[in-house]
Amino acid sequence: VCSNNTSYATDDCDYLIVAFGSIARISRKAVEMARKDGVKIGVLRPITLWPFPYEEVKKLAQRVKGILVPELNAGQMIEDVRLAVDGAVRTEHFGRLGGIVPTPDEILNAFYEKIYEK
Repeated sequence: VCSNNTSYATDDCDYLIVAFGSIARISRKAVEMARKDGVKIGVLRPITLWPFPYEEVKKLAQRVKGILVPELNAGQMIEDVRLAVDGAVRTEHFGRLGGIVPTPDEILNAFYEKIYEK
């Protein structure tokens, strides 16, 4: 893992969440919930968005089935993630505006609706 990123449960993940800031902590709880149900998700949390960890995201994208990018905005990071992924895997955005912070359940539901393949 690059020094300007942290990761959680990415060693064996089948799916990935890329999130920064407070939404990354909420995403980690969603990952814990999914793993209890047998779904292997991991979280990559860039500590800074510049420089963006393109190589790390690209490397993970080559071995996962899908990526969810939850954000507390209209999409500040999704385009950077999509550039890194370069079409290798489905990559979807889940955003909230107006200070409405999603719960871990809402992030997990967005993952199941937008990314998960049974």
